[in-house]
Amino acid sequence: RLGYVQVVRQHVELCSAVMLLSDLHRMKSPARRVLLFPKIWLQEADGEGHSAEMSTTRRLLGTAARRYGVTLMPMEPIMDGAEATLPSSYSLASLYSLVDYERLIYLQGPGVLLDASALDSLLAFSKSEPMAAYPATPERKDMSTSLLMIHPTQASFQQLKALRSTNPASDLDLFRKTFSVPSSLISEWSLSMGNVVYESQQLRTVSDTFNATAFEQSTTFVRLSDPELPGPEYDVPYSTRVKIRPQNEQAQEAWNKLYERFRQQRMEVCGLDLEYYSPLVLTGLVAGGASDEL
Repeated sequence: RLGYVQVVRQHVELCSAVMLLSDLHRMKSPARRVLLFPKIWLQEADGEGHSAEMSTTRRLLGTAARRYGVTLMPMEPIMDGAEATLPSSYSLASLYSLVDYERLIYLQGPGVLLDASALDSLLAFSKSEPMAAYPATPERKDMSTSLLMIHPTQASFQQLKALRSTNPASDLDLFRKTFSVPSSLISEWSLSMGNVVYESQQLRTVSDTFNATAFEQSTTFVRLSDPELPGPEYDVPYSTRVKIRPQNEQAQEAWNKLYERFRQQRMEVCGLDLEYYSPLVLTGLVAGGASDEL
């Protein structure tokens, strides 16, 4: 009754979610692997003349189930009557509908899983709490959605659903209003195992003593999040990468290795090349304030 779960609300997120679940399979994590996705995709996939995007989605869902033992869980919009085709109609609150599980870990992608053992220990030996979120700051005054460990119950699901229907807030704000901080944060002891969650942009501010080998050995999960880039799924020109990559040689080595690892795995797991890069896409994401809460 322990598991890892990924939530996808739009087609472009699916490959990264399957990649993460495939890592858990490859690392022989004993926990279940679960994928939540919009139920309407099943109807669209069965219909005639579906798009190339839907064909890819259909293939990736099949790959996840057959090759990596993923349990596929269709989800409904978080609000009754909401437009089922809109990504904004879905919420991380749907994690709480998975009441057959005692504890679930959610990781916010896209990213690279370097070692599942620390997460397996966290999942196996923690106390079941409604919410144990990764702290947003070292001062432990706010939560983030980078990593969530939850105990799903019908009561919590109905509470979140009711609050969402009266207050159209982001997932993060929804959790902030429902679960108090700091009591709903992952314990400091649990986070003493090294870099449980790390963001790629942090590599640009490391100290001169940073060592790439030691970093990889002590880090569990790296979320590939650099504000100037639309995401690791895009084939960004080399000149653009040079401008934003870390200046420290060891950090630069680690940063390049993470993005290359993501690219290779995207092809191996999903059979997909990197997406075509367009400056207009990048400008739109930056102007729109691509949210870490999604």
